[in-house]
Amino acid sequence: MMADPRHPAYPLVRRIVDDLRRDYARWREKVREFELATVNSTAGEPTEAALELEAEVRALAVDIESYVAEIRYLGVDFDVQRLMDQEP
Repeated sequence: MMADPRHPAYPLVRRIVDDLRRDYARWREKVREFELATVNSTAGEPTEAALELEAEVRALAVDIESYVAEIRYLGVDFDVQRLMDQEP
């Protein structure tokens, strides 16, 4: 179901979606940085940069999951991947 702009929760949903898109873009960038940082790492000896980026990627993923949970809690069913594939 798409959010109805006349629904009282719409402004809240819109803000959450904006935050979701922002953090998803940041997450994708951090994943790219992490992948590059792991070139100089091994499983047994990750670099400090790789460890820091991994922590950032995980924290952003937790935030993204919480946005999705909030939106679904408000009764809005949506496809996260489709939303992320759309232009802002």
